[in-house]
Amino acid sequence: MKSVCLLAVCLWSAFAHAAPKVHEYQLDNGMKVLVKEDHRAPIAVSQVWYKIGASYETPGITGLSHWLEHMMFKGTETHGPNAFSRIVSALGGSENAFTGRDYTAYFETLSKRHLKTAFELEADRMANLRILPEEAKKELEVVKEERRWRTDDKPTARAYEEFNAVAYRELPYRNPVIGWMNDLEHLTVADLKDWYAKWYAPNNATLVVVGDVEPEAVFALARETFGRVAAREPGRLKPAAEPRQLGETRVKVRLPAKQ
Repeated sequence: MKSVCLLAVCLWSAFAHAAPKVHEYQLDNGMKVLVKEDHRAPIAVSQVWYKIGASYETPGITGLSHWLEHMMFKGTETHGPNAFSRIVSALGGSENAFTGRDYTAYFETLSKRHLKTAFELEADRMANLRILPEEAKKELEVVKEERRWRTDDKPTARAYEEFNAVAYRELPYRNPVIGWMNDLEHLTVADLKDWYAKWYAPNNATLVVVGDVEPEAVFALARETFGRVAAREPGRLKPAAEPRQLGETRVKVRLPAKQ
């Protein structure tokens, strides 16, 4: 028994020693920076995570975080619509974004020598996003269509959505990330601008970099780019609690099917 315990301790110690360290830093404006070295290839992955997602939305504005994610690619005061994607692609990189219930994240994978470009672009749209009404309305239609083919036309997706809607009675986790269609039909550009101003700030974001990089160099680059973005007081959520369930809840989903 002692030999088994000793072996387990040795293995744990070896794994702990081998695990790459995550280096942490915080900019003066409150933005957190996490760096993990991986020198197997001369590339780097840069991610910006905002502490805002579907669970922050109240009834009537579900889907707002996801709509804003789409708009983050539509240009700033210095970069035109879709310029972000074109620049990253021209550098041989790739980029994308995703919205969850507790976060919205944007990422780029590219050569380590172009990391500064990724930082500059992300810092620019963090502070200077340009939301043009016509462009925003057009993108909202894209979101609606995305909901139709991802959820409304798929029985399993609809069943999962309905399950969450009854599993949670009070908490916002009952709402789908993409939003309820009725809410999407009534969202406004003013809602979108307010959401961006309220939550997209360096002190409500975390920068994560993994790749063939040196932590101190990344921290210096973050100070040079993201460090110029002023901190803002982020929005506040009202506390919510889920009442104890006292009985069984069932849901039936019926959808038309082709023979």
